[in-house]
Amino acid sequence: MKRQRWQTVMLWVFALLLINGLWVQVSGQTAPNEVNSDDQFQTYREIEVSAVFGSSSAIPATFAATFQSTSVDKANVSFTIKLDNITTVHAWSGQLGDVVPVWSGELAPGTYTVQTVVEEGVTVTQTLELQPFGAVQTVGHFGLSLMLIAFALGEKSVRGWWSRRVPAQRSDVGEKIPFKAKKFANEDEQMPWDDADSPWRDPLR
Repeated sequence: MKRQRWQTVMLWVFALLLINGLWVQVSGQTAPNEVNSDDQFQTYREIEVSAVFGSSSAIPATFAATFQSTSVDKANVSFTIKLDNITTVHAWSGQLGDVVPVWSGELAPGTYTVQTVVEEGVTVTQTLELQPFGAVQTVGHFGLSLMLIAFALGEKSVRGWWSRRVPAQRSDVGEKIPFKAKKFANEDEQMPWDDADSPWRDPLR
């Protein structure tokens, strides 16, 4: 019995580690959002960052940009990210051919505007990657662990209730035997054989 309880505890610990490990994989997934591309460019782009499960927590994000041209060698390039078109979140400016660093940070739910300024003949590619579930990763670990523990306690309570109920039902209902074997007489108790009962007796004269 003690070994069985130990195995049960280890099983629930394994389930707890498994479900939290899966949540780590899910919360680490990113969703790319194309801001500008070679064939689709606008100076002003609006991006809506929505709240996850109603949470106001900031969402982990990265912003990458590349500038290139096949017709000019020198050009000024720049971009700015603003919240509600007022607060500057990130800005960069430089020359064509410069390595543009990837910005990493957090964006609170709201409306963001990306303003990109380039000269004629320059194409730009910009991508914003959001990690939506990263904003609720800690809450998710706590919630999933709590749900698993509640399920374990509930399952134990149901099993205990059922084990108490089943013996009570069996005591109220007598055991029924659907088929009863027919009792055969022992050889000593068999009736004595009468030759007159034989079908092979001599015919009457």
